[in-house]
Amino acid sequence: SVSGSTSVGSSAAQSAAWRTGLGVLTETTGTDRAGNIHTVAAAVLLDADGKLAGVTLDELELSVSADSTGKVTTPTDTRTKRQKGKDYPLAEVSGLKKGWAEQADAFGSWLEGKTPDEVKKLKTDADGKPTEADLLSGCTIAVDRYRDAVVRACENAQVLGAARGDTVKLGVEVAEMPQGLAGTDDKDAQVQAKITLAVVTMDENARVTSAIGDMTEPELSVSADGTVSAPREPVYTKNELGDRYGMRSASALGKEWYEHSAGWCGYLKGAEGHGGAVIIKTGCPSAQKVRGDFLWIPPQAQSRKGYVHTFPQKAGLQAGQSSALCKK
Repeated sequence: SVSGSTSVGSSAAQSAAWRTGLGVLTETTGTDRAGNIHTVAAAVLLDADGKLAGVTLDELELSVSADSTGKVTTPTDTRTKRQKGKDYPLAEVSGLKKGWAEQADAFGSWLEGKTPDEVKKLKTDADGKPTEADLLSGCTIAVDRYRDAVVRACENAQVLGAARGDTVKLGVEVAEMPQGLAGTDDKDAQVQAKITLAVVTMDENARVTSAIGDMTEPELSVSADGTVSAPREPVYTKNELGDRYGMRSASALGKEWYEHSAGWCGYLKGAEGHGGAVIIKTGCPSAQKVRGDFLWIPPQAQSRKGYVHTFPQKAGLQAGQSSALCKK
């Protein structure tokens, strides 16, 4: 689902040096009979001087538990904090009386005009919360992981076609978590979250000027006695894995996953928002999250029973075949 957008001005020029970036940080933890998958994502737009011109953030927390027989309980609500809106009741306990999205957007706006190096040097207290007085006036939540995700996004940023006046948008979609799993003496249960992320920049005419698509698939293991454990190695996205992902040999085109993703995202350039695909069933969970913006929806979301997705005719796509843009 689309996780928000940030506007960055109105004049059109200097497109060659503007860069679009996506930063994803995922941690998995397991203790006794409980585990957590925690993903923070940042979409950035860097101007011709290398300064932040737009930032959009989102965060996902998935909790997994198990009983003494190894039976696993996975979440049915896989919305991000931004998607939850008022269902994530931060405003009620916030001294600012502001929800998560308001505070995250205030942090993103505060970062605009700063260089990646300046962002990296942002100091926080022991709880990860900001210490700058002007930032605290609009954001009192912990921002250390958001800062790090923004830095990662800046490091990954590329010249993909974005220009002055574009807006940057971030989409996060989680496939339905597996249900009914159980660890046995013969085999641990593997609980995997399939998280698709997309960044697009759009001009004042709602045309896509650049796009980035990525996926991360963190997982937890559950043993027969219900112990939840996390892998020791870092969790990488498919783009970060690069050739290590190992798709090239199985691809009819002889291309790796990141090359397929780049090809699809390149195809999206120039697509008009209002001429894109439509979710025509208003009860679709994805439609509720889109809120008028566009998102690269993975095949898992397309196959949800009872919801109908249509796609741009020029793409030659049909429901269930491939990813596509959608609109509520």
